[in-house]
Amino acid sequence: MELSPELVPLVNARTPRYTSYPTAPVWKDEVDPAWQDECLAQVQAPASVYVHLPFCAEQCSFCACNQVVAGRRDAGTRYLDALERQVRGLALPVERLAVQRVHLGGGTPTWHTPAELARLVGLLRERFDLGAHGELDVEADPEITTDEQVDALAELGASRISMGVQSFDDGVLEAVGRPQRAERIGAILGRARKHGMRGLNVDLMYGLPRQVPEVFARDLDQVIALRPDRLAIFGYAHVPWIKPHQKRLEGYGLSTAETRLELFLMAHRRLAEAGYQAIGFDHFALPGDELAVAAREGRLHRNFMGYTTLPDLELIGLGTSSISQFRTGFFQQTSHLSRWWKAVEADQPAIEKGMRLSWDDQLRQALIMGLMCNLRLDWGQVAARWSIDPLEYLAADLLRLRPLQDLGLVEVDDRELRVTDRGRILVRNVAAAFDAYLHQPGVEAGPRFSRAI
Repeated sequence: MELSPELVPLVNARTPRYTSYPTAPVWKDEVDPAWQDECLAQVQAPASVYVHLPFCAEQCSFCACNQVVAGRRDAGTRYLDALERQVRGLALPVERLAVQRVHLGGGTPTWHTPAELARLVGLLRERFDLGAHGELDVEADPEITTDEQVDALAELGASRISMGVQSFDDGVLEAVGRPQRAERIGAILGRARKHGMRGLNVDLMYGLPRQVPEVFARDLDQVIALRPDRLAIFGYAHVPWIKPHQKRLEGYGLSTAETRLELFLMAHRRLAEAGYQAIGFDHFALPGDELAVAAREGRLHRNFMGYTTLPDLELIGLGTSSISQFRTGFFQQTSHLSRWWKAVEADQPAIEKGMRLSWDDQLRQALIMGLMCNLRLDWGQVAARWSIDPLEYLAADLLRLRPLQDLGLVEVDDRELRVTDRGRILVRNVAAAFDAYLHQPGVEAGPRFSRAI
């Protein structure tokens, strides 16, 4: 795909979070907690579990995650105590629910000591049965993750580690406030491999201050040399209205839309040359990795954590800011740690917001998922599953795609919709055409979570 001027407005377009993560539409502020208990009581096995561990050793200026800088270790103990109350109080249909995946995210899960991680995993196994082939995935900050922690995670059954690297350049890392050593990243990957972990992932970010093309090219050289199984290439999301600490980066200068597109195209080109397969629009994997195999076989899926080989499992979220995803709706726990503590310690619901999905919501969720994962929609399959004439029901949505068709990003006929190779990296723009909430009056004037690229 070439860098062409007509693509710049599409790159610069901000998209709402529910097209970035196609399973999370607009949230409402008031949710009946009894409805969540009803969803939990009817959750289908196998399910999946996400645990949010918010603590970090330092504040990275680029970060838009829900995190808390904590120097006192007793914060971790109190948090695990509260998680224990929450987990044991879950209104599950059985005492120990079968799950296929447990993901520990953050924040920095490896802020916790090996003993604390062991306590957490033991607690989760009391209510969730991972079986012999379940996945335990853990996010890690390479600078604070010790060999002892990697060993402990392996002993606890961790199958995969994902590291947020973002950049290897000293100037970029200084600007964003992230101390880091490249040799430590390689050491963790090597140690995890010796323990038999697979699907090892590294995150890189483009569009950071000081990250000119020459710098990003060196970042790509270094990550390719480390040869992780998977890579996620994320654009820096500048959202100071949500995360005020990001304003400090404005003094270093932010990348233009043209530069962001140039960097992202460079990543696609260089990673393809290095033998990586493009997964969706922002992930890459070695051909033998199960994520790449799933993409080739058309059975890729995506949730708010990214692409996955697992089917559309219901998701139980635990901890502050965590998201639960059920067949009929979504819930998010409060992102304010002190309010979360207060609610959980009083055995009260910690839900902050959520949404019931209508029939149309579920249809559009499936359409967006199909585009984001497999880059196509088969109208015959859509008609059979949803009992509609898709070309008639989606006429207004398809009309919004005409400009993208004219640019060669998407092709539509009476059999299917296909995102072209040229349109792969802008698939979020294609998916946005089917987002009914994005096109409601007044929505365009509201804030956006991130740009298309």
